[in-house]
This record gives sequence, C-alpha cells and structure tokens, in this order.
Amino acid sequence: MVEIEVRLLRGSVYLAGETIPCQITFTNTAKRGATSGQESRTNHVKPSQFSRKKVMGIETIAWASAQIHCQCTINDSRVKIPEHDQKGLHESVNKNEDATTCFMPSKGERGRCLLSTKPKILFCDLTLAAGESKSYFYEDAVPFDSPPSYKGLAVKYCYKITVGAGRLQSSTQLVRLPVRILVLEGLKELRHYTSFNECSSNPFLNGNMKTRSLLDVAVEKLTTITCKKSQYIYNVVNKNGLVGCFILFKSAYRIGDEILGIFDFRECKVKCTKLIVTLQSEEHVCDEYKKTSSKHLHSHTSYSTQQEFCLYSKKIQVQLPIPITATPEFKSDIVDVRWRLHFEFYLSTSEQQIETSDEHDTAEVCMVAPPSLDIEPMTWDLPVKIVPCNPVHASAISLLRTTASSVF
Repeated sequence: MVEIEVRLLRGSVYLAGETIPCQITFTNTAKRGATSGQESRTNHVKPSQFSRKKVMGIETIAWASAQIHCQCTINDSRVKIPEHDQKGLHESVNKNEDATTCFMPSKGERGRCLLSTKPKILFCDLTLAAGESKSYFYEDAVPFDSPPSYKGLAVKYCYKITVGAGRLQSSTQLVRLPVRILVLEGLKELRHYTSFNECSSNPFLNGNMKTRSLLDVAVEKLTTITCKKSQYIYNVVNKNGLVGCFILFKSAYRIGDEILGIFDFRECKVKCTKLIVTLQSEEHVCDEYKKTSSKHLHSHTSYSTQQEFCLYSKKIQVQLPIPITATPEFKSDIVDVRWRLHFEFYLSTSEQQIETSDEHDTAEVCMVAPPSLDIEPMTWDLPVKIVPCNPVHASAISLLRTTASSVF
C-alpha cells in the first residue's frame, strides 16, 4: 500500500496571483522488518520463488500529477443558466465517471469546474521499497482575475489542490486539499513592483536589484487603503428634521477589523428611542443570470449587530467586528457581493418631558421616560468597503486543514 500526503507549506489562505507551495510525499507503508523476515525463512525455496518473495514489499506507481481547480456550484432556484453556458454550469455528475484511469481533478464533484491550472507531472514510474518515502515540491498560482472562495445563497466557489496517482491495471487515486483564495482588486497592476532598484538615481548601480514577494506588495496596498485619513460625517434626516450625525474614521476595512463609529444626537430635532446597527453583506445576481420567477433576486446575510436605547443619549459608540472568515466585496459573472451598515431607527413622535429635582438646581436634571411612546420606524443603509486582510494572519486562525492523505 502507498500513502499519499499533501501538505501546504504556508497555511491554507492565499491571495489570487500568489504562488501556493505544497509538499507531496509518497510512502510505502509496508514494514521493512516483515520483508526481511520473509527472506530469512525462504532459504530452502527455489531461486525463482525467492525472487518473487523478495519483491513483495516493493510498490510501483506509474505516474502522479497535481493541479489547482475551482468548483462552481449554483442554486437553480435563484440563478438562471444562459443557453451558451448550459453545458457547463448545470449541476450534474461528471459525464466522464466511467473513465477511471485518467487524471480528472473535478471527478465526482457537483457543479462545474470554473477554472483549472495546467496539470504538472510529478514523476513517472516511481518504485518504492518497503518503508521508503519520496517527497516532491509543487507550486502554482491562481489567476488574478479569478473569483474568491465564497459560499453564498446563489453561488459557491471552492478551490482545491488535487493530486492524482495511478498504477498499472488500477484506477486513479485522487487526494484533494481545499484552500481559501482572497482577491485584492488592482493587485495585478502592481506585480511589477516585486523587483526594484535599491539606488535607482545612480546610473552606475543599475545591477543592484532587490526583489520582494507579491504578498509584501499586497500588504502595503492594503495598509494604504485602510489607513485613517479623515472623518466621514453623514447627516441622517427625515421629513421632520435631523435625526443624528454618524461619524466614521475610515473609508475601507479589512476582514478581521472592527468598524468603529460615533452617532451624535446633540443637535437632533427628532428624538431616537432605539437604534439597531447591523453589518450585512449583499448578494446581487447579475442581470444575465437573474431568474425572473424567483423572489430572491437580492439576498442579505447579517454578521454582527449592536442594539442601543438612546432616548436621552448625546453620543453612542458603534463597534461592529468583521469576521475574518467573511468574503470581501467582489464581482463575478454571476453575482455582485457588496457590504453595508443597516440602521434601524425607532423615532418618537411624542413630546418629551424633563423633570428637575426638588431643589430646583439647574445643574442636576432628572430625565424621566414616559410609560408609553408613539414610535415611527425608519431605516437607512450605508455602503462600506471591505477588503481582504493579510492571508498569513487569516491562515493562523483558519479552521481549514493544511494536510490531506489517502492510502491506495
């Protein structure tokens, strides 16, 4: 028996365009001691029989290949399949199920293989003695314009590294290891910054070139996008006047960060008794794939919520965490995923009473809430920009496994 083990060398989360390195190990699980014991007990056997006994612990693998592919699964109740994509996007079992000796990474999986890298041959005709193992290094990159890993209500994108191996007169063995892909918009245009001249102003030192990884360039871009630049003030009004002012300190946030804001009610003309803020992602099906008979053209998923009673409050701090497992905003051929802050205001239409203390001290004022209030609800949506985080940080707390193995 041969064990195939696939191990990611830097965690399970990567950016699109970044090289994904992994180590693939093939091990003969037969024990050496058992084979040598058989040899010692076969001294009285004929030479032809002894040679057959001697090779019993040896395993031979004809070939092995590796490939990265993305599997796309759609919800038929929400998405309409265009005629030109009818063959590729429908959910069905692979038509080539009967072909058991060729390398098909998406064999047996639901949906369509949206994209796949070129398969790389690891070896041909590998012979392993009992207890022997050999390791091979494999690396490849997902294209920059690929969709990210996403699990929505209308569509799902799942990336996997698949290693296939075959022996003579035997079916192909597949080992799959899932990876998470994040997409940073505009990273493709910055890839030429991976090499730079240390002293570009000196014409005599043109040969002193330094290189840095694509991850370093991406982290620098993310830091620039999400740094604090200035305050963003939004006035919330209705037909009766100002409800409050909402203040944000950044225009973009990374997954894993917290959205910090302040709601100022000091100059409001309409009293707000209760405030609910929810961080939501919006999934919009593109026009070409919209199903007119479906009632779910747009869907929303809530991640974190904060509820405050603010009848006599002057300021309220809003603090909403962004899960690091969430998918940043992106747009593919099928869906457009955006983020927003959904506000629910419960406004009072009754006059408020303010009672002072018995000593009539103007420095001390006692606010007394009435037993009942006339309430008018109001909602407001504020779009926010959510971008990826450092994939190394996401890998540190990811629940995705970094190894996968199989025995055949």
